[in-house]
Amino acid sequence: MAFSWSWFTDNSFVPNYTICMIEILEIFWASPIELRVIIVGTPIVFILLAYLGISGTNEAIDFQNKMWRDEEWRKKNK
Repeated sequence: MAFSWSWFTDNSFVPNYTICMIEILEIFWASPIELRVIIVGTPIVFILLAYLGISGTNEAIDFQNKMWRDEEWRKKNK
């Protein structure tokens, strides 16, 4: 059997994809509330932690740079 790209260009791919997504959504909504909270909450928490980690790191770097500049200024003006 030869490989064919007809599955990609065939219009029947879109309805099959839609049916699959609807079934996945139905399975998701039929799941227990705890599982739904975990599935929805995990990406939100990950993004929040990533943002706070990056912004905290930037603040720590800025603080260290300010301390270094103050120390250099004190050495120069002694």
